[in-house]
Amino acid sequence: MFSKYYLCFIFLVSGPLFAKQQLETDQTTESALVALPDTCVALREGRNCYAEVDITWHQQQVGNYCLRNAQSKHIMQCWLMQQKGLFRYQFDSAETIGFELISSDNGKVVASTEIQLQWVYQNRQKKRRWRLF
Repeated sequence: MFSKYYLCFIFLVSGPLFAKQQLETDQTTESALVALPDTCVALREGRNCYAEVDITWHQQQVGNYCLRNAQSKHIMQCWLMQQKGLFRYQFDSAETIGFELISSDNGKVVASTEIQLQWVYQNRQKKRRWRLF
């Protein structure tokens, strides 16, 4: 039992250590939107997962870009005349959340990513009905 918690802890802590290496690798492509860590692990299915996520992006051309939630289309932050950017996001959700980088000049989606949700334990409890007889 201790080893499961230990592995979860190691997994959550190791994400930021590999973030710099992943960012340098991704910068060779034309355009990118990367969330690190890209997976959040909650203890039980259906419970909220909490993590601090770095969402980084870069484009081939300097321009005006906005980061938004893919489901709600809520604008989270915009950058003017930039080629790259960083947004630190406090993930607090019980489901996967997607993000889109859009060009604020024409409204087109130029890159997208998502933060996946996983659980250590799945809910396998059966709902028990009350019986009077």
